[in-house]
Amino acid sequence: MKNQFCKNGLFTTFLFLSLPVASIAQPLTFDLPKSKYGLPVVNDVTIYKKIVAADPNNELVDMRAILPDAQFDVTYAHTNNFLKRKLYPTADVFMRKPAALAIRQAHENLKKQGLGLLLFDGYRPYAITVLFYEENGDTTFVADPRKGSRHNRGMAIDLTLFDRKTGKRLSMPSDYDESTPRAYHNYTQSDSASLAHRAILKAAMEQVGFSIFPWEWWHYDFRGWESCFTYDLSHRAIREANKTVHKAKAK
Repeated sequence: MKNQFCKNGLFTTFLFLSLPVASIAQPLTFDLPKSKYGLPVVNDVTIYKKIVAADPNNELVDMRAILPDAQFDVTYAHTNNFLKRKLYPTADVFMRKPAALAIRQAHENLKKQGLGLLLFDGYRPYAITVLFYEENGDTTFVADPRKGSRHNRGMAIDLTLFDRKTGKRLSMPSDYDESTPRAYHNYTQSDSASLAHRAILKAAMEQVGFSIFPWEWWHYDFRGWESCFTYDLSHRAIREANKTVHKAKAK
């Protein structure tokens, strides 16, 4: 049974509490704010705390906390990204809890091959998706703000592989965030090592429930992303809200 608190409100602006037991609970309902493009979004920490309290799977988890031996290169927190300016105030990577745990499992599985995961980006505030759209003017390479992106739901991850022995990242057919056919999963005109590395990453991610995005070898979507909330909270706000949530659980 799909938990009703995962719904992002594309078809309704009301949220209902559904317990994973036979008893029926009193529904918790409230309006979910809409963006200027008409998309319901979780843009307030009070709402965030409520949906996490109702279903812990709605928590956006700090990946640095659960992957202390992974590598991170959050280009959107610097200027070496496709917009050539700093977009995130901090170099954080968060993911919705089920996706976060699956990534951790993939990272552990790759140890057997002497490899690990390097994370570029995970949860992306909806406001950044709006910025991407308004800067580009179309949805060829960026998400439609009327629908929101999989990153906005904390259910998409951008990542690559590194060698645990040397600490160096492995070659891939293209650079990260490159908008050319070299980034496509069906691109084969690369060197054999890079193609093999792409295949290893694909196998590792599919094994734990992720699927490819055909035009970006680095982008993977976790199963069930379609029915999850669209978040528009800063990484800093999420971190502070999680402290409160965890304290409440400890009581």
